Amino acid sequence: MTGQADRIMETTIDGFVRDISARYGDVLSSRHEELEGIPQTPESILPRLEYLQRSHPSARDITLGIGFCRLALHEPRASEAFEFLSSVTLSPLARFFLLITRMRFGAHDRAFAELRALLRETAVIFPDIAFSLFSAVAEANRCSAWCAMLPDGRLVAGLPDHAARNLVLSHDGKERPADLALLTHPPGYQVWEISNFILPAHLPRIDILQEGRGLLGSGIDSRTVWAFEGFIEGTAEGLSGWCRYPNNPGAADQIHVRAAQDDHMLFDATVGQPDDELLLPEKPRTDFVIPWQDLLGARTPAVKVTDRFGRAFYGSPLDPLAGGRYARTQAEWVATLFPSAHPTAVRPSFNQPFPTLYTPRFTVPEAAAPTIPARQVAVIIPVYRGYEVTRTCITLVLQHRGPNERVVIVNDCSPDERITAFLDTLAGLDGVTVLTNARNGGFTFSANRGLRAVERDEDAILLNSDTLPPPHWIAALRRTVYRAPDIGTATPLSNAATIFSYPNANGQNPVPAYEEVVETAERIAACENDALIDVPTAHGYCMYIRADCLHQTGLLREDVFAQGYGEENDFSRRAAALGWRHVVCLQTFVGHAEGQSFSAVRNDLIRRNLATLNGLHPGYDRMVQVWQARDPLRPFRRNLDLSRLRHAIAGRPVVALLTHDRQGGVQRFVTERAGENLAAGHVPLILSPHRSGNGDTGWTIIPFLPEDYPNITAPRKGTELRTLLLDLGCDRIEIHSYIGAGIRDVHWVSRSGIDYVVYLHDYSWFCPRITLVSHNNLYCGEPARDVCQRCIADLGSLNSDDAPLELLRDLSDDLFRRAGAIIASCQDVADRYRRHIDAPITLAQWEPPVPTRPATFLPKAPDEIRRILLIGAIGIEKGYNILLALARHVADHDLPLRFVIIGYTCDDPRLLATGVVEITGRYGEHELAALIRRHPCDWGFLPAIWPETWSYILTEFWRQNVPVITFDIGAPAARVRATGTGLTVPLHLPIASLATVLLTPWLLRIQ
Repeated sequence: MTGQADRIMETTIDGFVRDISARYGDVLSSRHEELEGIPQTPESILPRLEYLQRSHPSARDITLGIGFCRLALHEPRASEAFEFLSSVTLSPLARFFLLITRMRFGAHDRAFAELRALLRETAVIFPDIAFSLFSAVAEANRCSAWCAMLPDGRLVAGLPDHAARNLVLSHDGKERPADLALLTHPPGYQVWEISNFILPAHLPRIDILQEGRGLLGSGIDSRTVWAFEGFIEGTAEGLSGWCRYPNNPGAADQIHVRAAQDDHMLFDATVGQPDDELLLPEKPRTDFVIPWQDLLGARTPAVKVTDRFGRAFYGSPLDPLAGGRYARTQAEWVATLFPSAHPTAVRPSFNQPFPTLYTPRFTVPEAAAPTIPARQVAVIIPVYRGYEVTRTCITLVLQHRGPNERVVIVNDCSPDERITAFLDTLAGLDGVTVLTNARNGGFTFSANRGLRAVERDEDAILLNSDTLPPPHWIAALRRTVYRAPDIGTATPLSNAATIFSYPNANGQNPVPAYEEVVETAERIAACENDALIDVPTAHGYCMYIRADCLHQTGLLREDVFAQGYGEENDFSRRAAALGWRHVVCLQTFVGHAEGQSFSAVRNDLIRRNLATLNGLHPGYDRMVQVWQARDPLRPFRRNLDLSRLRHAIAGRPVVALLTHDRQGGVQRFVTERAGENLAAGHVPLILSPHRSGNGDTGWTIIPFLPEDYPNITAPRKGTELRTLLLDLGCDRIEIHSYIGAGIRDVHWVSRSGIDYVVYLHDYSWFCPRITLVSHNNLYCGEPARDVCQRCIADLGSLNSDDAPLELLRDLSDDLFRRAGAIIASCQDVADRYRRHIDAPITLAQWEPPVPTRPATFLPKAPDEIRRILLIGAIGIEKGYNILLALARHVADHDLPLRFVIIGYTCDDPRLLATGVVEITGRYGEHELAALIRRHPCDWGFLPAIWPETWSYILTEFWRQNVPVITFDIGAPAARVRATGTGLTVPLHLPIASLATVLLTPWLLRIQ
């Protein structure tokens, strides 16, 4: 860094960062009670913020606070927080402080590139600091000058002292000299306003040149700087909505409301208070309500709502009082039907006496061999954003179209020049029509423009521009529609299409690669399923519309559904009222990226338009919910999963791993066993119990394969599971747990005739409380059976099973005797089982051996802090009460002990309140080693109070060469004794004595 830039960072920027960190710490403390009562310094607040981030991973304000604290502490990892925020949201603030971080740690080249993008894409924030920062970056990279846009649209340029001021302003293909007025004078630079510039409403690209070369930041993309998001709807109080300029935090939000018919201005005002120094990860939405009296009251007509540059809010245009007029008409009609003795009501021009809770339908039987006409089909594709997906979609449609199929593309005034250029290359192709809207009208407007181009005897397909159609997709849809004369629309399955989604019916599926789309479509076609499944609505992502249905029903309602969401549902219900059916096409599959054009307001549009939809078609929600609960597509999805699975198995042997419905070490072991089986050439199927919403019980069968097969289930009772497993080639079952299914059902599985083995992960096979922990949350000592009965009577079972103790042990004993093998992790577990169930037990470690070395507890000075490491999720059985008592004892006696928990507990606040415990929060397995290194400790502690059957945590201590202290019970103690990697201490050691052990373990003999 040059001397001038270095002085700027030290004298101006560093103080600013410290001030911002302190201010933001106060902001966070007012929002998060976990930050109350701790010193508001970066050193104190940072560990607690990192803890909160793990429990609130989506809280962007916490991530921002972490970045501020690290930057104030001169930690290079500050960049991680700002980089993350910049990647997940539009955050000029995060980008600004990322720039500071780059400069603080000498990444001048990255700072230069990022500043260039920042100046082109965002308005200036913190101008007093920003001008000095921009100058420091320019100075460090030997760049003479920079330019930027202020929040109000003015342009500024920063020039070194004594530099020439001969700047040229260029936009819309025209150049002119820039008139300069001095704005401010930071050290070594002068910042000039370009006074002869007014930002045009069409928001052009702007270049500022000096001697023919662009300044740093030249090429300002004013459309991006002034990127706009807004939503509007009518409410009882008035026009309600929100708006913001996400890349311009200091911009005032100006709203124009005009009459839709004659463009007369009804409202023009600024809402909210702009603030270019707002400390938030992203600019918040400015919520507003424009009261009806500020418009034309009850006479308010249909309106269009725009920002200052004429860009429409999502939801505009709208007729905000149409519902009131409709309600008034209904009231007038009822008044004429049941008049008083002196009626004054005037009969309205129309009536709807009862809500359309359903539409009676009398299905026309499908023909035995339906005739499929060779009708022309128009594929209509509205286009706005998403260049790559749009190009791919249109290319595929053109590639797979037939001689009777043409394409109508509607460019909804796309702001992406690449899209416009691409569409220009298609305009002259045979069978391709490109229509361009003069303004952005939204999806529904554009779809209608395309539908108006449909001929009288021409069917139509409404297709989103973010879809991936496979070969023969149009033919498949056409065949489905012409299966019966009353079918009006057909919609194919997709990865993301609400009720048409596959494989997960909830639509939570990744966007497939095109090869996967083609493969799935071929697999569906190969099923040759001839079922006709009616649906309450078509889906507009890919909707084939029969010509007669379209012309009888009319177009989509652009007056009500504005830019989209719900328009096809309204069309479908109107068509149904006229006698048309809507069905699923079970002959193809179309990929869908979903949400390319208006993801920022998606939830608001769905909420508003769903309410409107239910107003127009009362009972619509209930109708869809009933259909979803019945789920007539479930058998098809299941059969399709099985077809794909059989293809994937390809003759390999299959092994089933039966497990419980909970999280923890058992699930980790089952996953690892599945991986081992897969590596050995077997196809693993993980069986777990489930209970549906209506109370039905069953097995969920998840193949341990890269592909997703979420629809394979079998009932808990009967022989269907056995039949399915044998059909798939299963020759072995591993039983890992009965919890969730119940001992009776797992015992039934064991009698299926398929060889099986049992793995012992806990003591649930003879102890309904699973962990041998009884009264006072202490190890029970494995007493006689009558004492066990009293324990269960007093405390209840924890195994989700109502089987009495006698029946549990009898069925377990029978299941064990017939097993091919019973496998335990160590001798301690085997010995405990032999006291209760008579069966041979084989020993096998749960994990591959880990290199270990004898424990060394290095002596510490009496007043030197000892940092004790604990890992994982610490509940009651894992020793929470002991840990809490220890922490309080340490705090009360001011002992030099501190506890670091990498993980979380069943009650973090009580531990944190002691002031001697640090908790990182939840972590991923891939993070554990790095977290241990980041929180260096002296030795580890395993406080579990039950005889654990293994301990992945102990293995992790070994991997990190951390000596361990644990209680003398269960597999961990046996493993520590066998390897000499730590100390074992009596389970019921008094807290004061336990604290002494943790303080001076080097005084005790290593075991």
